[in-house]
Order: sequence, then structure tokens, then C-alpha cells
Amino acid sequence: MRRTGLALGLAFLWAPILLLVGYAFSADRIPFQWGGFSLRWFAALAGNARMLEAAWLSLRIAAGAASLAVLLGGAWPAGRWPASGASVAAPCSGRWPARRWCCRRW
Repeated sequence: MRRTGLALGLAFLWAPILLLVGYAFSADRIPFQWGGFSLRWFAALAGNARMLEAAWLSLRIAAGAASLAVLLGGAWPAGRWPASGASVAAPCSGRWPARRWCCRRW
């Protein structure tokens, strides 16, 4: 029962994304009508300088945000480890007070 619900939930989330990817290669000008395979829209995108500039800006922002998230995500637990040289598995080993909240059984 749980796997069926999981499969339905994932299908609900992924189906629109996969449909949009499929329709991106359609040759027809009418949205959501399949007119055969074509790369025409990608050629038009490559010829539009403003769209390429916007795409590169989006990629730079995404790379910066991901880098910042990795740095902050790595810095937060680094300040919370005990200074006694405990290993990375220390929170779940029972020797650290955080065991109460980090290793609960679901």
C-alpha cells in the first residue's frame, strides 16, 4: 500500500516535467500538440542573444546558491562537533548528547 502511494505521488510530480521535455522537441507551433520531432525551438533559442544571456545568468546564480548552500551546510555541523576528536559517526554512537534528536527510529 505504501509503495503504491509512493509510486502515484512520484508519477504525479514527474509526469508534467516529462511531458514538457517531450513537447520541447515537437515541430508544431501549437502548444501540447505533437507535430513530429524537431530541434527548431532549440535553434531559435541559440540564435537569441538575450535568452542566452538570461540562461547564463540563471546558471551562475544557481551555481552560486548551490556553493553557498554547501559551504553553510558544512559549516553548521562543523561548529557543533565536540572538540575531543570525535568521528563523523559520533552523533549516532550514543556518546554525544545529540543522539536523542538525530537517531530516532521512525
